Amino acid sequence: MSQAMPALNLLIVDDEISVRSLLKQIFTQRGFAVRVAEDGFAALRMIRQSAPDVLLSDLNMPGMSGFELLSVVRRLYPGIHVIASSGAYSGTSVPRGIAADGFHEKATGLSHLFELISVGGEVDHTDLRAQRASTPQWVDLECRHPFESNHVLLNCPQCLRAFRQVVDEIHPYLREGTCRHCGGAVSYAIALAIKPSTIASCPTPQRTSARRP
Repeated sequence: MSQAMPALNLLIVDDEISVRSLLKQIFTQRGFAVRVAEDGFAALRMIRQSAPDVLLSDLNMPGMSGFELLSVVRRLYPGIHVIASSGAYSGTSVPRGIAADGFHEKATGLSHLFELISVGGEVDHTDLRAQRASTPQWVDLECRHPFESNHVLLNCPQCLRAFRQVVDEIHPYLREGTCRHCGGAVSYAIALAIKPSTIASCPTPQRTSARRP
């Protein structure tokens, strides 16, 4: 008598509760063991408890975005098959710089997503570690002081020290920085550059004119 195959473990990460609930219901009915998380931090806590076979993550989320989450997962848990999901990109190819094995465009039906997850269940996860290429850091834009240039905080993968890098232009493309400590190359991209209209620059403090007595 043949033994039944264990259910594929799927972790779904999305900040919209309606999306999480719907996808959990759909994939549970298809025989998956499904867990859901509302952001990258919650997802990492779950992964530390038990790593899933497949991770399906939205990209634009508050707290820790999907860009950051996928980068961390690729570095720390390279055996997880990762699928990115977003409505901000079109097509079926993985957007450049995103550390994912597949991409699903939201609001385009689920047939392609079913195929991507099926592939994730068939791969040999023990061999994925050797196949993984280095992945860029996805970092948030920040301002250190009023009226100062935009900065990002980077961590050098070679000496593990942190340093700030001035950012002149805001765009979603990959960048190459140089570590101020050891001179090593650091590949990174701005996580929130997917919404350039909202982060073109850090808020500028309002100057108020002095009132006459």
